[in-house]
Amino acid sequence: MDRQYDRRKHRNGEVNLVRMSSYDNRVSRGGGGRRRRRRAKNSAILLAFSLFLIVSCMGALYYVMRLEARENMSDIEVDGTVDQQTGTVLGKTPERDEDAVPEREEPTTTGIPQGEKIPLVAIDAGHGGVDGGSDRKGVLEKEVNLEIAERLAEKLEDLGFEVLMIREDNDTFITKQDRAAKANEAGADVYISVHQNTYEEQDNEVSGVETYYCEDTEGSKRFAELVHTGVVTATGARDRNLRETDGLYVVREANMPSCLVECSYLTNKKEREAIVTQEYQDKLAEGMAEGIYKFFYGDEQ
Repeated sequence: MDRQYDRRKHRNGEVNLVRMSSYDNRVSRGGGGRRRRRRAKNSAILLAFSLFLIVSCMGALYYVMRLEARENMSDIEVDGTVDQQTGTVLGKTPERDEDAVPEREEPTTTGIPQGEKIPLVAIDAGHGGVDGGSDRKGVLEKEVNLEIAERLAEKLEDLGFEVLMIREDNDTFITKQDRAAKANEAGADVYISVHQNTYEEQDNEVSGVETYYCEDTEGSKRFAELVHTGVVTATGARDRNLRETDGLYVVREANMPSCLVECSYLTNKKEREAIVTQEYQDKLAEGMAEGIYKFFYGDEQ
């Protein structure tokens, strides 16, 4: 430590040198200020370096989490499942192109094999008459249901099937009891009911295809699976999977394999706009027709 001195005069006029501490502010004020500035500068540098390390670590962690998320999504697309209680899709959920109806190859079915029995398909366009079904932004469910049902009937007839239309116009009201009875009395081989879905009372992001069946009727699950797969494949819509239920009268009381297809959500803007187009309705009808064909004839051409 450097020795520092101060000249101090005694009363008798003599001058003595007095040793002082290095911390005495009377002479070291300037040196102490420089040291404080150096300490502050060093602290600022240390703080900046610490912040840099923290940000770098967070960035690296975020990158790793994104890689893991991508790997998890790849696994999900391979093995899709659905929570049957809530309807929440836990697996593969392919979406339609937001700007256009997806392109698709021509149907693989070519007609009923020669010599085979010609099946009778009962097609039920849901609602009708005073029962308009759901109505969103000018899109009335009973009208859309009938349009799709008519397109399905045309495609099935082109393949050689016989068709029974449960409802043939939008002015006729038919009870659910009469719908099932009409199919049973005609001896239909399969029964398919066409509907549109809704979610609460406003537009939202819920979308996709759901297909219902009652396991009490032999063959209904397989029939529903084939129709559902055909529709999802044809449209690229979100796969909301099969739903087993005994709460839908028409599929419960029909004596033949049966299913009810909820083709879209009218409360979803994109699906509502697509469902009224001829192109998208054709995709739905093609998918249903292929599923029906495969139920009777497998993958035969």
